[in-house]
Amino acid sequence: MENHTHSHDHSLNLNGESFKTEKSLKFAFLFTLVILIVELSGAVMSKSMALYSESGHVLVDASSLLLAWVAQIQVRKSPSIRKTYGYHRIGILAALLNSLLLLILSLILIYESYLRLMHPERINSGIMIIFPFISLIINSVIGIKIHKGIGHNLNLKSSFFHIVGDSLVSISIIAGGAIIYFTGIYYIDPAIGLIISPLIAIGAFSVINETINILLEGVPKEIDFSLVKDEILKTPGVKNVHDLHIWSMSKSFKLLSAHILVEETAVKSADICCIINNIQDRLSEKFKINHVVIQPELAACNMTDSFCVHKNL
Repeated sequence: MENHTHSHDHSLNLNGESFKTEKSLKFAFLFTLVILIVELSGAVMSKSMALYSESGHVLVDASSLLLAWVAQIQVRKSPSIRKTYGYHRIGILAALLNSLLLLILSLILIYESYLRLMHPERINSGIMIIFPFISLIINSVIGIKIHKGIGHNLNLKSSFFHIVGDSLVSISIIAGGAIIYFTGIYYIDPAIGLIISPLIAIGAFSVINETINILLEGVPKEIDFSLVKDEILKTPGVKNVHDLHIWSMSKSFKLLSAHILVEETAVKSADICCIINNIQDRLSEKFKINHVVIQPELAACNMTDSFCVHKNL
């Protein structure tokens, strides 16, 4: 006997979060295009390789944000008979691609900084200060706009690290330009770039690790498997729980399935439904698990340790 009954209020919450995320990504993409125009104009006027490199960096950022924005639109599509969970994983794949691009970019920035360190070029340091400063202000506006959503959406998290990376590079260029302006030491800017670029890679690795865990259907890092199991066992009428699986379709859409061994006295459908509804309410309230499927049993099934033995696996 298996029960799939559960509240669907979470779908409304997810759609609301998805729409907010979509608006944030659209906002970030359009403003990143403004940054691209500013950086490229500064590069042409100053003949600064640093600003040319930063323009390329921003171009990839804009492409990544466009990809994330389009993916987020797909997330809000309704499930179908072929895509029964909808399109949540598109957002995860986009976040993974964004992070891989970010990692590649950090390596390119390290390499370009090294080349400029070996062969410094004369540039217009005044323009090198002013234009990145304008970009820094715009990036700050974008970062404030999307920061609230990075805790529940990997695309926003990945995009936020893009913005942080852009801001750090802008700061390094401003600092380098100021030092060059007063000292004429042209290798200062690429030296700062060699310090800043690895920080971008650290952010990329963080998102890559999280997206891989979701694609492998691992337990979300913010959920303690043992605590969830203990919470189910606290439910009146539950003797044991096994074949417990916790995973996520996206950062905000968490799922759980489990077999529960119920008390012999819980023989009526109403009793079993009450137990299942109790479990669903507990898990939603304490762990924000949106989709819970429980299979009640009156006799233990074939198990190895805490997991059932499934044929043909």
